[in-house]
Amino acid sequence: MISFFKQYFTGEKNIGIFQSVMLILFLLSFVFLIFFVFSKSKKYYHQISLIPLELEKEKKRKDYEI
Repeated sequence: MISFFKQYFTGEKNIGIFQSVMLILFLLSFVFLIFFVFSKSKKYYHQISLIPLELEKEKKRKDYEI
């Protein structure tokens, strides 16, 4: 299977275009991800960070109830 791709891409004339397009797509997705992370408020991340603690409290509370 790998030899097929190796043979195909070695004989391809416009492989540079393919690499350029993939690089641009990767960079766009990376920039979008960074924008998404920094656009959220600190309050959102604080609430998300407390979820494991809340689950632990609920588990302890259920263990005490019989």
